[in-house]
Amino acid sequence: MKTRSSKSPKDPKQEQNKTLLGQILVELGYITIYQLDEALHIQRQDAEGGKEQKPLGQILLELGYCGPNQLIRAIQVQVDYRRAQAAAAKDDE
Repeated sequence: MKTRSSKSPKDPKQEQNKTLLGQILVELGYITIYQLDEALHIQRQDAEGGKEQKPLGQILLELGYCGPNQLIRAIQVQVDYRRAQAAAAKDDE
């Protein structure tokens, strides 16, 4: 019987959500992959430098890469995606 490790790629939900939000923003055409990479780089630099890590959306807003309404729309898509995943996981049980 195979058990799921806490270090499985599917477990760190916070990291997955950051990536997912960026992917959604790119897929919606609100930002480019290069803008996402830059924002993620800034986020990593802050974390490595001991600074408080800002949410990805905040960094993108501060850089002027997306607007608040675009960010809100992407978060709505993200929430809908999470709900669909949770429902699918529940159906698999």
